Amino acid sequence: MKIGLFGGSFNPVHSTHIDVAKAVMNRLGLDMVLLVPAGNPYHKGLEQMLSAEMRYELTLEAVRDEEGLEASDIDMLAEGPTYTVRTLTEAARRYPDAQLFFMMGQDAFESFDKWKDWQKIPQLANIVAVSRAGSDHGEMAERLKKIFQRVEATGENVWKIEGGKSVYIIGDFDFVISSTLVREAWEKGEDISKYVPQAVADYIVKHNEEIKRNWTGA
Repeated sequence: MKIGLFGGSFNPVHSTHIDVAKAVMNRLGLDMVLLVPAGNPYHKGLEQMLSAEMRYELTLEAVRDEEGLEASDIDMLAEGPTYTVRTLTEAARRYPDAQLFFMMGQDAFESFDKWKDWQKIPQLANIVAVSRAGSDHGEMAERLKKIFQRVEATGENVWKIEGGKSVYIIGDFDFVISSTLVREAWEKGEDISKYVPQAVADYIVKHNEEIKRNWTGA
């Protein structure tokens, strides 16, 4: 079984998250993709951050009718700050017979070698670096070589890491939506259903007061 893990603060989860998860699943022939809301992301302040439980519930709503996509509580149950190496270690424990594919955005890939225990990550999972449409894949490939030093091209935009698994660079996605954009539209009182799945928009309307306390402190 091939399982993708797509982590993020998901504050909130939006339609581009869903579109990218489905596209990567189809492109790489994954059996499913787990969307993993960060429990306590170490690299982000907690201001304007919904609780882990609420971000998980929003993710559940977002994937409810999406075949092959599931919300995962792996990070929510972790104690202390959320680190990718912990997430993947727990995923390997939960799914011992699966091939894991860790999905990250281009910005995260650029700072990959600054992460906690980053050298262990390609031993636990294949890495899928999702770049923006029009990005220079050659530049990303050079960055890849600097990070890992010993890599071998095994296909178009696919590299094998010596002593580890593979790295896939996938482009041609349009990142027109961000969680910041959703929050800003919500603060202006706009209809956010054009940015998020309808079930997520409905949930935000239903829990508006609680969300307002978290996003604005009011």
